[in-house]
Amino acid sequence: MRLLSILTRAGLVFLGAVLVAAVSADVVWDEPSDEEINTSDLASALFGEWALPLLALGFLMAMAMVGAAYLVRDERLVNLEWELTGGEKE
Repeated sequence: MRLLSILTRAGLVFLGAVLVAAVSADVVWDEPSDEEINTSDLASALFGEWALPLLALGFLMAMAMVGAAYLVRDERLVNLEWELTGGEKE
C-alpha cells in the first residue's frame, strides 16, 4: 500500500512537470492568433464539443458530494437519541 502511495505521488509530480513543460514551450506562444474569441464561441465550444466531458465531470462531482455527505454523518447512539428527543432529558 505504501508503494502504491509513493508511485501515485511520483506520477502526479511527473504529470505536473509534463504539463508545465507543454504549456511553457516556445512553440505554443510564438505565433499570435489572428482570431478573436468571444463568449458565443466559448459557449458553442462548451455545449458542443465539450458537452459529454462536462456531463461526465458533473456526474463525478455529484458522486463525490454524495460520498462526502455520507462520510460526514455521525450515527453514534448518543447523537441519534439527541436528535429524537430534541436534546431534552427524560
